[in-house]
Amino acid sequence: MTDSLQRSVKGTLPSQKHDQQIQVAIETYLQARSEILALGREVPERIGGNDNIIGRIGEFIGLRFLEALGQRPARVSGSANPGYDLVEGACRTQVKAITHENQRGRSVRLTPGWTQFLLMELGEHYTPDRIGLLTLEQQQQALGAGFAKTETPVVSLTMLSAKGLIGSYGRVYDREEIEALGI
Repeated sequence: MTDSLQRSVKGTLPSQKHDQQIQVAIETYLQARSEILALGREVPERIGGNDNIIGRIGEFIGLRFLEALGQRPARVSGSANPGYDLVEGACRTQVKAITHENQRGRSVRLTPGWTQFLLMELGEHYTPDRIGLLTLEQQQQALGAGFAKTETPVVSLTMLSAKGLIGSYGRVYDREEIEALGI
């Protein structure tokens, strides 16, 4: 009898020690994903979109955050938006969420078309640790001052630091301020 056949006859391999726990976690994740997709079909104006679940979560948190600030944005329907995800009159908000799992703390480039940019750092349990808000006018000031080098920078968490683009020219809300807004 081969070694592998003997191991399968005797029981599980040492590497399979956590397989049951992994299977339960996968099933729980897929169930939650399924629920988000179903809610997206039921209330697309709140959490609709494509299959990018983190993007949907970010846009939902962004929607609630802006509502808490007194704005009344609406989600833009469709999966490919021209540089913004939320709209309220002439205010077009691009939302980017970067999770704690993103080791580089970077995302994609900003896409032109927005007048307000919302960047959030999602920590453990995908709750926002920091949310940064930058207007197009503030970005133009940073460009004029030579602080920003391009209109389409790569989005990164460094933007939220005290010396970052949003930290220097916009407004960064910390965890305590976000919680005080009910987010």
